[in-house]
Amino acid sequence: MIMGFKDKLNDFHKFLTNLKVVKLSWIGAIVTWLSSLALGILIGQLDPAGPSYDPAGFNPAINYISDLGNQDLTPMPIIINFGMMNTALLMIPPTLYMKKILIGDSSKILRKILANLTVVCMFIAMVGLFFTGVISEDVGDVWDKLFPIGYPWHDLVADFAFTFFMVSGILVASQFIIFRDILEEKIGISHSTGVRILFAINAWILTPIFFYFFYTVPYLWYTDNFWTYLPPWQWAPLWEWLLMSSLTAWLAAMAFLLVKHLNQELKK
Repeated sequence: MIMGFKDKLNDFHKFLTNLKVVKLSWIGAIVTWLSSLALGILIGQLDPAGPSYDPAGFNPAINYISDLGNQDLTPMPIIINFGMMNTALLMIPPTLYMKKILIGDSSKILRKILANLTVVCMFIAMVGLFFTGVISEDVGDVWDKLFPIGYPWHDLVADFAFTFFMVSGILVASQFIIFRDILEEKIGISHSTGVRILFAINAWILTPIFFYFFYTVPYLWYTDNFWTYLPPWQWAPLWEWLLMSSLTAWLAAMAFLLVKHLNQELKK
């Protein structure tokens, strides 16, 4: 019985790491995430003023990303909430395949440790992203009353997503630089210096800067009318959108590189 379960588990892992499944999952994850953001913002413009003293429409400079999933602030919060959940699920096959690419044919312990650590961080981030969609802002208010933990449930799962996607990006950029064969041999990028530089700038510099400011500037809401007395560089929603953009950039770039690699592999 145990052997039968292991065989089924191995078969399921083979299915998830099948080249076609990985390719479609990567494309599906990026398309789902970007389209849910775009549609969420567009539909958010239809939101009238109130009922929570919020201005009409949706403004990324003063509205947090999660406001797109709040029924008080948008006519269709289901778009971004389902987008988060589906994106997290679709990223499972690419994450498992990423481990294979990062390890390559090497038997070095350090390389295996870094690859496995990257996958663990990715899965924690994906769990955070999934539950950010499940425990949306308004649902989180209910959870806070039913299961109080001294910290907002929605913010907790979102923090996990932001933190571990950032750490994953730093790890991937670092491995691109330490192990040159990942880009040149495994993925097939002949001129890889520019790719390494761009990944490093985004993962090592931009993302940590956005992360730092988002978590250190005043955490205020539209009900505080903070834009009337704080300078723009202290607007937390603005830094959150920049942080999300930098994280999306490294994931989309990784998807582009791996889809290109997968197309080459599927032709063989």
